[in-house]
Amino acid sequence: MSKLPLRWLHANALFRNAGVIAAIAGSFVFSGHSIAQTQEPASVQIPAGTGSHHVADINALPPAPGLIFDRRAGEYIMFDELVRRLSNRKYILIGEKHDNPIHHHHQSQLIDALTKSDQRHRAVVWEMFTRDQQGLLDQSWQEVPISELGQALEWEERGWPSWHDYAPIAEIAKTHDLTMVAGNLPDDLLRPIIAEGTAALPATLATKLSLPAMPDEIMERFRVEMAESHCNALPKSMLGGFSTVQFARDASLARAMTDIANTADHDGAFLIAGAMHVRHTIAVPWHISRFEPGLDANDIAVVSLIEADDPSDNPPKPQDYAERFGNRDDVDFMWFTNDMVRKDPCIDLTVGQ
Repeated sequence: MSKLPLRWLHANALFRNAGVIAAIAGSFVFSGHSIAQTQEPASVQIPAGTGSHHVADINALPPAPGLIFDRRAGEYIMFDELVRRLSNRKYILIGEKHDNPIHHHHQSQLIDALTKSDQRHRAVVWEMFTRDQQGLLDQSWQEVPISELGQALEWEERGWPSWHDYAPIAEIAKTHDLTMVAGNLPDDLLRPIIAEGTAALPATLATKLSLPAMPDEIMERFRVEMAESHCNALPKSMLGGFSTVQFARDASLARAMTDIANTADHDGAFLIAGAMHVRHTIAVPWHISRFEPGLDANDIAVVSLIEADDPSDNPPKPQDYAERFGNRDDVDFMWFTNDMVRKDPCIDLTVGQ
């Protein structure tokens, strides 16, 4: 059995390049409307007298911290325009890098702005809280200050980064009286699922998740990602089990979203989760569509917070970042941020049989 902590199945391994990004486009930290309102790339004429009449395509700029890119429209947009384009969507999934506090600030900012904008009463579903913690979460939510909520639910003891970084999301939920939902599988189910597959799920939960056989394409992608995110140290015999856990976790998060969103007091849900969990073609949105087959595709929106690469002579384009998810259709909006300096997680890693 792996000696790796089971939270390695989260999305930390996606986009884990280390280094600090130079804020080369600080003037593009937007808070208003779209740079380009049409599908056609916007152009800027260099003023006369500069020695050049080169026409610059704004949407061809390489991603940098602060820029927001609408992948489907192929254009950079400002924050207020992001809010407008997300307004009235039923399900909004906001992917993150767990240990980047900038991501949690942006998540809280987006939840706040959307709740004020469209006045939908969406619940906030968390990857980081597990289903068996819901009762304690409900109780603590009423009795414990936000600053102490993480301690009450053993947040950091369970391996998550500082609760202080995530607290702004909970503060915004409290401000708007949004329900907090624990969406993930209980930790004590993970090892049995790795060993036994979905047969290890309790009968009631198995019925609720109604997991189908994993499609071959999803299994293939998960196996590759599980290997890479575990530094290629997992035995091949374990990749299927870890992939099954990922599949079941995504289903659990999706079910938590659809269950709460379709109650009398709610009309939608946010998801706070790692980047790997919020991909359209393979993760939580795939299961949401399974649970609500008549749902309009536009009712599910994926916003992924992404750490921009260091500046270079040949920088990747926005669509290149989208393809890092495995399929460029997996993400709708990409909000770029600074990177964080990290130790290589593969150093000194050992995995037992």
